Amino acid sequence: MGLKDHFEARRDFWLIVLNGALFIFAFSFISPGTVLSAFVYQLTGSSLYVGLANALLGVGWFWPQIFISHVVQHRRRKMPFYRLSVFLRVGWMATMTLLTFLLGGTHPRTFFWAFLFLLFLYTSSGGIAMVPWADIVGKVVPPEERAKLFSLRQFYGGILAFLAGFVVKYVLSEESGLSFPYNYGVLFVISTVFVVVGLWAFLLVREPVHPVPERKNSFWEHMTDGPRLLRRDPDYRRYLLARVFWTFGMMGVPFYVPYAIDELGSHPSMAGTFLSVSMASQVLSNLIWGRMGSRGILTAGTLLVSLGALWAGTVKFLPEGAREYGFLLTFVAGGAGVTAINVANIAYLLEIAPSKIRPTYVGFVNTFAAPLTFVPLLAGFLVRYISYPSLFFVSSSFGLASFLTTLTLSKDRASQG
Repeated sequence: MGLKDHFEARRDFWLIVLNGALFIFAFSFISPGTVLSAFVYQLTGSSLYVGLANALLGVGWFWPQIFISHVVQHRRRKMPFYRLSVFLRVGWMATMTLLTFLLGGTHPRTFFWAFLFLLFLYTSSGGIAMVPWADIVGKVVPPEERAKLFSLRQFYGGILAFLAGFVVKYVLSEESGLSFPYNYGVLFVISTVFVVVGLWAFLLVREPVHPVPERKNSFWEHMTDGPRLLRRDPDYRRYLLARVFWTFGMMGVPFYVPYAIDELGSHPSMAGTFLSVSMASQVLSNLIWGRMGSRGILTAGTLLVSLGALWAGTVKFLPEGAREYGFLLTFVAGGAGVTAINVANIAYLLEIAPSKIRPTYVGFVNTFAAPLTFVPLLAGFLVRYISYPSLFFVSSSFGLASFLTTLTLSKDRASQG
């Protein structure tokens, strides 16, 4: 590799890091497990709607990927499809923010359903971006640097999100002078600005041209590829199973804040403190994740998610005065566990995916996982009939199952051409 090529490779590497860090920062102002859950709960007073909002985040993210993977797999360049998604995402996010100020305070019911619809469109645009984004990352970043890449994205993003927690706490507190829902509207404005900057950073990445399949399969042939790959590739199959388990293992996360407000006596502004603790845990844990292989990171992450849910279910047995701050340990374990899964999830998938059919590997596994996006909604139904701690114990059991499944994955499997 010449000096110019080396410089461009490092430039692209750090642009992808910047893209991730800024996007994590932007997303922290509407964090599903804290801010978004608190917003929906204050708007509706319903744990079921909290689950619905979190489910729509996942549905929108996953459903387009089986279609977009068919469209882009034979294309030599994927960046134009990512560029299209940028315009869509920014438009939906800006509209959602504007309606918070125009309708949120005067027509809350109408606003809530409009908000959910726009949230779905926003995340669907992200789903369109995911397949071309992953393929470009796979082409630009060599396998041995991918875990480091995702760890650095989480590390710097975590630092920014930790600072964002203090902003969230202030904006949602009485000291800001902002009433509901305009306080959340301010958070959405901040999020929109940094979404724009983060997406722009990735548009500057120079996409190399790699070999692609010579023939474009029909959509029906494309649909049959996924099940065939699952049968042929045991790591692909076990990875999907582990992903099923860890999704159920995290189903209690959106209800940590409602539980704290309802049963631990926390003020809604504590969502900012919970976010800061979670982000601090993410930042510090990334100092470890960047030095490990992707399989080992998944194993550690799923175990921590399980332990975090287990502690959430047992915190009620602490003395009353210690419960709220004892509950912070859930966000310590959960923050480290979730960031580990975020670091290794795509890194391991790119590691096992053959380069020519990488879009198929990414698109299919995410589409197969799409029904799992209704898990938070299922949890919302469950929590109406069982206690919050019982839900957390169920989550912990699934987290343990995921941990055991990740132990069966191959270590450091190199991507095949």
